[in-house]
Amino acid sequence: MPIKVTCYGDRYNVSVSPPEGTEWRSSEAMTATAILEKLSALGCHSTDVTDALYAADPGWTAKHDEEVRRRRKIGPV
Repeated sequence: MPIKVTCYGDRYNVSVSPPEGTEWRSSEAMTATAILEKLSALGCHSTDVTDALYAADPGWTAKHDEEVRRRRKIGPV
């Protein structure tokens, strides 16, 4: 799979390879929200990113929603 996500609790390691986007690998575990932001900036299609997140962790959306709510309360991290 060109986008590979591995779940570690509430964080994820991710790697991308063409044709989904520029070759890239996370250097540390990231939140789902950070993955969505980073891979979008790399040119990955949002459906491909969310499909990879679902494959790694079917409950990722709840973690993402919680982070979005937290960011709205305290501002960008």
